[in-house]
Amino acid sequence: MSLQPQKNINLGQIITLGSELGFLIALPIVICIFLGLWIDKKLNTFPLVLLASILVGIVLTIVNVYKIVIPFLEKRSDNNKIIK
Repeated sequence: MSLQPQKNINLGQIITLGSELGFLIALPIVICIFLGLWIDKKLNTFPLVLLASILVGIVLTIVNVYKIVIPFLEKRSDNNKIIK
């Protein structure tokens, strides 16, 4: 197994992917936390809805990251097969 520099690396794609992942990880969790706190305050059920909404936020984050990362890895894997 030899380590060769990859020729098809696009810095713009890497920066875009990194920023997308940052938002996809933080945004659903933060929104679900605020929504859970708001609902708990209205229904006086603290922390039940908050915990449930955090779990929903984590699941949404995992699904979103999976949808972004898997095609990127498949594309990278295809490029590695062509280079070899």
